[in-house]
Amino acid sequence: MDALTVAEALELIRINEEAMSTQFETWLTITFASIVSVFVGKHLLNRVMRWLVTLLYLLASLMVIAMTLYLAESNAQIVALLAGRGVAVAGPVFAGSVALCLFLAGVGTTVYFIHMDTESGGN
Repeated sequence: MDALTVAEALELIRINEEAMSTQFETWLTITFASIVSVFVGKHLLNRVMRWLVTLLYLLASLMVIAMTLYLAESNAQIVALLAGRGVAVAGPVFAGSVALCLFLAGVGTTVYFIHMDTESGGN
């Protein structure tokens, strides 16, 4: 990585940030699809199927967060390399924190929605 120019390192950071945004968009799509499919097919889902949908959703969410963390770690290494060369790069701490909070709230809400008791008026 020492052979990278400053411009190449900065470009890699931007590419990683785009990839993280893509991961977040993928997770939003998975979440929306899960909510819509459970809502539309609620009459077809028994208890076992609800847990299978939950497991699939949680595994997909885990994959997205794992890939995002991998990309963030890669960015941190590039930023450290640049810092060693005297180039300061600000990290998106606030944006990352908000995205993580939204991710956690979204996962919790979606799992709740999947298991919501529709018989007692939980529609």
